[in-house]
Amino acid sequence: MWYNIWLVCFAILQVGNAFGSLPYGNSTARPFTLRVTDGQIRDFKSLLTASKVGPEAWYTTQRDGQLGITREWLTGAKKAWVNFDWRKQERRINSFPNFKAMVGNEAVGATPIHFTALFSKRKDALPLLFLHGWPGSIFEFLPMLDILKNKYTPETFPYHVIVPSLPHFGLSGGPIDVELTLLSAAEMMNQLMLDLGFSKGYVVQGGDVGGALARLLSVLSPEVKAFHVNLLGPDSPEELLRMTNITQVEQEHIDRMNAFAANGSSYIFEHGQRPSTVGLVLSSNPLAMLAWIGEKLIEWPDRRYPLSLDTMLTLVTFYWYTDTLPRSLYPYRGIVASGNRNGLLSPVPTSKEKPFGHSVFPSEILVLPESCAKQTYPNLVYYKRNEKGGHFAALEQPELFLANIEEFLSIARPIIGL
Repeated sequence: MWYNIWLVCFAILQVGNAFGSLPYGNSTARPFTLRVTDGQIRDFKSLLTASKVGPEAWYTTQRDGQLGITREWLTGAKKAWVNFDWRKQERRINSFPNFKAMVGNEAVGATPIHFTALFSKRKDALPLLFLHGWPGSIFEFLPMLDILKNKYTPETFPYHVIVPSLPHFGLSGGPIDVELTLLSAAEMMNQLMLDLGFSKGYVVQGGDVGGALARLLSVLSPEVKAFHVNLLGPDSPEELLRMTNITQVEQEHIDRMNAFAANGSSYIFEHGQRPSTVGLVLSSNPLAMLAWIGEKLIEWPDRRYPLSLDTMLTLVTFYWYTDTLPRSLYPYRGIVASGNRNGLLSPVPTSKEKPFGHSVFPSEILVLPESCAKQTYPNLVYYKRNEKGGHFAALEQPELFLANIEEFLSIARPIIGL
């Protein structure tokens, strides 16, 4: 029996490793295998077992989600977490080619950056950079990588797919002697792609913080030839005020954004204004981290297709073992920098020339109505309104997400000539 299990695991690793040949040999990237120590797992379970679920109160019993998670949910999640199989998730990560590379940056110096990738052996393969957000990680894109790995061989694969842990997220490092900014993080992502040999150009995709980075890269990097995001909100109230003949669907999008601003956005300002306090609190106790992140993992997906508890625990456990909090809160410093007095967020520089794609998922927290998006971005060559999915689109609906990306590429690729 164990021999057969070993053969299956070996076969999976072999398939994954077949996509692990770097297309250019001058990169600093080296193969990487994730291995959390047994001691770390024991320490985590001891701390989790000893952690107290807060007392019952009126607020903690309300089930509509408007006041946060319930005590009942946190109690049940704790019981499941004590018996959570981290090694299973570790094997899943390691079934894909993983690398670490030292990436230089003028502002912060050389930084170790982790990435998961599927590389093609085709000469005409298109490089694609996928960027996660908060509280996301590379785990968001693993279902999509599974689809691609099963659909293609390295000889037929039409893309090079690179999925990094953002600087100061997951298995990537970051500076501690200077403050990391979104600009420096974007520069590092671009440098990673250049170091991998993709100086002729690539396409970038992102959601949440990753979407902000993708938009920044569209302006910052001449190597970025096209970009796609699955979260796009207004940069100013004027964008919405200019709208006329608003459709019912567009009004629903506006109402959803208003509801998020009124009753779901406080974490942004907490992260941006007091990152040290909230980061230290959340990283001191597994249940504190689970409550803070778990609220988003419950509320932000499409409620018709909720994430499983096992998936939620995987995402939070990865954050715990990699000390992602409080390192990962820096994006919010830039986002609220000029808007923290009036509730508005800082605008994100975005190209209005390069081919731009936007996929709308109905349960996303911010959705820029189509007419407004097309008026603001004359380069918007692709706007797709999907029937299901939410904030973690690649994780929730990987087949649909991938189909959207490939539809966008079918439009953008003839324009950019890659």
